[in-house]
Amino acid sequence: MKKYVYFLFLVILLNYNVINASEKISLISLNDIKIIFSTDAKTWNQNLVFLDKKLSMKKLQLDNNSNYSLKTTFSNGYVVITPYFKLDLVESLNINYYFNSINKKNTDSVLNHFQSLDKDLCNYIKVDKNDIFIDMKNC
Repeated sequence: MKKYVYFLFLVILLNYNVINASEKISLISLNDIKIIFSTDAKTWNQNLVFLDKKLSMKKLQLDNNSNYSLKTTFSNGYVVITPYFKLDLVESLNINYYFNSINKKNTDSVLNHFQSLDKDLCNYIKVDKNDIFIDMKNC
């Protein structure tokens, strides 16, 4: 039950922060990332079924993943969070920020934030047109 409450709080925070990201981008915190890495596949999928009822959130089923992804829309685009599980634990976390109108400030904010996270996390970051892709693993 405690994981469910943390997870719900994380999603609400993420939703609030991303919606208010038009001037200043508020990105997922290290603590939120650690909560996702500690969530098992069953809990993740159950929570997304519940959150799918919110207007700004949607569960997605990607072709290459048996678990759901979370898509949250904001005024200038959306973010998709996709955990990949191995033996019911999160092995890697993919985060895709898409901006309708991307600029250097948005790009620099995202890059600086994810590059400055915990040294126990390995990040691969790629910028392609209006997308910023972050692949994250525990090192």
